Amino acid sequence: MAGGRLLRAKDRVARPWKNGGGVTRDIMVFPDGAGDADFLWRASIATIEKAGPFSAFPGVDRAFLLLRGDLLIDVGDRGEQRLHPGSPALLFGGEEAVRARPLGGPCSALNIMTRRGRASAILERWSGPKAADRLLLLATGTAPVTVGADTIHLAKDDALLIDRAGDSPPSADAPLVAAFIRDQLVQ
Repeated sequence: MAGGRLLRAKDRVARPWKNGGGVTRDIMVFPDGAGDADFLWRASIATIEKAGPFSAFPGVDRAFLLLRGDLLIDVGDRGEQRLHPGSPALLFGGEEAVRARPLGGPCSALNIMTRRGRASAILERWSGPKAADRLLLLATGTAPVTVGADTIHLAKDDALLIDRAGDSPPSADAPLVAAFIRDQLVQ
């Protein structure tokens, strides 16, 4: 598929959080090969098994969307919130103090991080195309996605990255989560 990249869940490697309090599986890091100190944006699925703090990422904006489980989360001075699948994405700065506690078992969440002033993201459940430099679609179950003349079959937690998504907007009749990513290169 031209302008697209299939990112299979089975190919992801679990790695510990920067603070050691959980694990994450990177879906995509941009640019390829970038680390925690120099990514422009990063998408990952985090597994939260026990209560504790999130890793600090100063200068990074985060969009956090719960995929599975129930979670109590406390961000900065906002007070504790209860998240469940279907809750809107929670937005916060990477330097904010964040603590979370799963309720009734492990949780998983899609975490989009963008370098402040250089990229931004909107994270929501897919309802159709929006303007973006890149579109990342994550399947929450099995999902056929049509892009132009191609149909890509996604399994649960598979992702599809589409560059210049407005050129050939995708369509799908299955539940997906979408991250609309924009470059904001400072001149």
